[in-house]
Amino acid sequence: MWWWIISNWFDEKVDYLNWLINNSNEWLVNYQRELSETYWISSLKIKYTNASWYFIEIPKSQISKIPDLFIHKQTLVNASRYITPPLKEFEENILSAEWKKAEREYELFLEIREQILDSFSEIQSISDKIAFIDFESSLSEIAYSWNYTKPVVTKDNSLSIIWWRHPIIELSERDFISNDLDLNNKDYIHIITWPNMWWKSTFLRQNALIVLMTHIWSFVPANIAKIPITDKIFSRIWASDNLFLGQSTFMVEMQEVANILNNSTKNSFVIIDEVWRWTSTYDWMSLARAILKENHDNIKAKTLFATHYHELIDKSKQLKWVSNFSVAVWENEENLVFLRKIIPWWIKKSFWLEVAKIAWLSRNTILEAKKMLQILELEHNKISWKQMLLWTINSEIDLVEKNDFCNNKLTQKIKNININNLTPIEALNLINELKSII
Repeated sequence: MWWWIISNWFDEKVDYLNWLINNSNEWLVNYQRELSETYWISSLKIKYTNASWYFIEIPKSQISKIPDLFIHKQTLVNASRYITPPLKEFEENILSAEWKKAEREYELFLEIREQILDSFSEIQSISDKIAFIDFESSLSEIAYSWNYTKPVVTKDNSLSIIWWRHPIIELSERDFISNDLDLNNKDYIHIITWPNMWWKSTFLRQNALIVLMTHIWSFVPANIAKIPITDKIFSRIWASDNLFLGQSTFMVEMQEVANILNNSTKNSFVIIDEVWRWTSTYDWMSLARAILKENHDNIKAKTLFATHYHELIDKSKQLKWVSNFSVAVWENEENLVFLRKIIPWWIKKSFWLEVAKIAWLSRNTILEAKKMLQILELEHNKISWKQMLLWTINSEIDLVEKNDFCNNKLTQKIKNININNLTPIEALNLINELKSII
């Protein structure tokens, strides 16, 4: 395909060459019909070969009708070939049309470039204004169509967004669940616990998007928005390995976290989602707590930290300016619904099996996972009887046996106590021993 540099109707020569390139077959058909009708030579044909180029071929039976206009070019056994001045001119033009067109367009390009350079400052100024008008009008149209609010830029480093939405997802999701966010100098880190599902990334990103939209002079999808001047936005949402550089997924994530800790300030906005999931539980807890403490004590950046590991809540209670939130969950004996509403509380349960059910894992797989969880937690002395009773399916007999063992041991111990010979110190030691059994 031949690409045009010069538009139509700008230069007559370029227009003619374009017409010639695009209409050569049509011209040949019309010229052949004209010759055939004018000289009554029905078998006249215009042909082309790489050796002879364009020519008119007439069989020997029609040679008597050939006019003086035809110039002999070649004789064959059963026909003769001729050329005419119009066909010769067409041949010369069509064979050189493309390079002539390129040559002419380049000449015009140089002329136009010189004219532009003479008025470059004026053209650049007009282009910048048109681009700005286009940018602002696009934002205005979206703000009007989707009921955006003008944000207020604050100077006290506090951030408050009431009833916000995601500017992209709400376009396709009719019943989008709105939420609020409030961060300030005495409450600048929010740990958000919820099941490991896709919506948490939506929650994190839409807050960052509203901060970004404010800084590009846009209205925002919220009822009320008070946004402080923010120097940087950092996002640690998801990562994959970098095979080219030989870096694992965990290494990539740690580099992103290092970038946040090394470059964020108290005026930054940070969103983090499960940065340490690729390690063991103890490694993860150590990293999570250390990174949160570094931000809490030294950087003080406004941070949303999402996790489905609820153990982090207990480890963060010593951090003064950290608040805990969670996604509201409604459940009964048969169903569980994630309400997508953020509430000021924390989740002490992962709901990982419920998420697996939603993903259509088989019942046998889920039951096997529950049994393995019980075994692992018993081995590490981390399970409460209440939690066991909530999670156990088809394993009630095991629990009854364990309870019976414990009760029998306590009963025997208590029966063997001789109260009359028990000193106060021995009584205290005995109570401690009974507690250990329980």
